[in-house]
Amino acid sequence: MYEFAWKSPASGGRLGACHAAQIGFVFDTLDAEGGEALYGSSPPAGLAAAMHRAWIDFARSGRPGWDAYDPGARATMVFDLDSKLVYDPRAEQRVL
Repeated sequence: MYEFAWKSPASGGRLGACHAAQIGFVFDTLDAEGGEALYGSSPPAGLAAAMHRAWIDFARSGRPGWDAYDPGARATMVFDLDSKLVYDPRAEQRVL
């Protein structure tokens, strides 16, 4: 399980961490044509490298580099400028 939390500065920041914004990071294609409209002029290359590596590792071994998700612990990798593994993120919202 993962969450893409990096908020794009493009369009005055109105996009935030919008749906499908992670695709350029997963495939490390931030410099593809049209990318600046979604990612701004200097997206974090280190974040792209980390996400790309996780997807390659998962494709090769079935292990992306963090604990597998299970309903008890709910391990979730949060990808951002400071990526981290979080257990049971937003538990209080889920309870509602």
